[in-house]
Amino acid sequence: MGMIMWELTTGCKPFANVDNVEHDIHLILKILDGERPKITEDTPECYADLMKSCWDPDSKKRPSVTEIR
Repeated sequence: MGMIMWELTTGCKPFANVDNVEHDIHLILKILDGERPKITEDTPECYADLMKSCWDPDSKKRPSVTEIR
C-alpha cells in the first residue's frame, strides 16, 4: 500500500530512475536494507506517516488494508 500511496502523491513509478529496475539486484538489496523513495515535501504529514508505517520492515507492524480504510 505504501508504494501505491507514493505513486499517487508523486505521479511517478517508484525507482523509475534506475535502469533495468525489474532485475537490479543492488536495488533489491537496498530496499531490503530500508531504502524507500523520497516522500515529496508537499505530501501531508498524516499521509506521509501512514505511508512510512506501510513500509515498516516488520510486517506485523504494518497497518492492514482494513485499518487504512
